[in-house]
Amino acid sequence: MRRINLYITGILLLGMLSCTEYLDVKKKSEVIPETAEEFSSLIHYYLRNLDEASDYYVFGEYTKTLSFECYSDNLDGDLSLSSRLQVYVGTDINSMTSRYKYIYEKIRDCNIILGEMEDKSSELGKKVAAAAYTLRGMCYYNLMREFCEPFDKAKASGMNGVPLVEKFDMEAKPARATLRETFDFIVRDLKAAIDMNQTDKKYRLDVNVAKFYLARTYFWAQEWDLAIPIAKEILETFPLIKGEAYKEMMKSEVAQAGNELLRAGTSKTKGYTDLNFGYSQTRPVAEDLINLFTEKENDVRYNLFFTNKLLNNKTLRSAIRSAEMCLVIAECYAHLGDNDNALHYLNLLRENRIEPYVAYTMSNLPAVDAAARIQVDAMGKALTPLMAAILNERRKELYMENGDRWYELKRNGRPEFWWGVSGVKYETLKFLYTFPIPKSDIVLNPAIIQNPEYSKY
Repeated sequence: MRRINLYITGILLLGMLSCTEYLDVKKKSEVIPETAEEFSSLIHYYLRNLDEASDYYVFGEYTKTLSFECYSDNLDGDLSLSSRLQVYVGTDINSMTSRYKYIYEKIRDCNIILGEMEDKSSELGKKVAAAAYTLRGMCYYNLMREFCEPFDKAKASGMNGVPLVEKFDMEAKPARATLRETFDFIVRDLKAAIDMNQTDKKYRLDVNVAKFYLARTYFWAQEWDLAIPIAKEILETFPLIKGEAYKEMMKSEVAQAGNELLRAGTSKTKGYTDLNFGYSQTRPVAEDLINLFTEKENDVRYNLFFTNKLLNNKTLRSAIRSAEMCLVIAECYAHLGDNDNALHYLNLLRENRIEPYVAYTMSNLPAVDAAARIQVDAMGKALTPLMAAILNERRKELYMENGDRWYELKRNGRPEFWWGVSGVKYETLKFLYTFPIPKSDIVLNPAIIQNPEYSKY
């Protein structure tokens, strides 16, 4: 029995709110800010939500990290009815339209700042504008990654992106831009933020966070040669750490530590994730993930991430740290055919996690696992041992962080899989990796095209 239609048809029952209504800033009794101090309150409202772990959709927080982990294949699907965790992505497909709405509300706030704030030359004005450019870039990056098909560089000019709005217009009904146009918009915003060189940590979204998201954007868009130098800048500024310093960072429940550039929930007190951490142990860790730790006695991550009963032991987190950039560089070089540099950065990550450690060479890389979930890379090519090793290292390193594995599945072939729960078969089909545009937006603006398959419901 397939549990897909039941959840998707609920989309049709959502209230009639359009994208333009999300962006409507001139509501009754509301006044547009005038000074840089007043505009900064819009940014600080978002930053407060980030610090309080109540930003569920832009940067994310620990409960969403756990949800996306459940959508992926990092946790085993052998569940009992008493489990408090999602079974698979179809369980939450209706809530994804709320993500769309909330993200556009943040875009609206950024548009108010960037369109209405006249003071962009003072120190405060520059900080506010830089943070707004970064936040808007982050928002559109999330929309591209979640509501668009996986990026295909050769076809992006003919693929659907998302509606692009950079100033408010209550009469506008924007259609979906192309995926290439969406990518270009994100790059432009992030570069604008970087040019302002905002370094004030009180604004969280500093120049390094903007660079991090620019590298991520290039990487998602298969611009391998452009992602490398930006990712290297981040890695040089936030070098990898190892041993006790790494353990301290990974065990930190609330404090931003080590080489983390940004983290959600820093204003919380210790213990605030305990309930959801307990939920994370109601599903065993997938055996194929456990088996990737072939040097488990020497790998600091193994005992740090898993209990002796092979349940999750990793602190739930929504954070960005430079290890991701190291893996981005390795994969980019592999796509470009530069095996020596790809191996160098793969080994750089491994030597900071495994002791004693044996470097990978082209001759001693593990064979590609024919039973692994991912069988093709982001370009649709069959995995080589080098590419498989990079993807496997990423899966190990970023387990239980930011929903990374879910997006890796989407980026690398969108493999289909299923869980059997109490006699019911729950299938993650290819189209579920791309979330639906709210039906209400399409009804009010027929120029918006629904994502494939969802138009049937």
